[in-house]
Amino acid sequence: MSFSCVLSQLDGIVAACEDVSPGCTTGPRETPWGSVEVEVRTPENTRVVMTAARPYDPESDAARFLHDIGIEAPSA
Repeated sequence: MSFSCVLSQLDGIVAACEDVSPGCTTGPRETPWGSVEVEVRTPENTRVVMTAARPYDPESDAARFLHDIGIEAPSA
């Protein structure tokens, strides 16, 4: 199960989950596809992934890769 959130919400989600069930979260970790993820295991052992988009960095390897394959960033 996966849910989207805003990057600034991840710390609060981790804190709230850890208050209820210490040790139930893993992460955050950055993914190659431009997001940050936190995994939460419920008491029923359901795996829930909270996903937040990372800010676009025009100087990043990911931005260069997109440029190289013909995907241009939107102009500011």
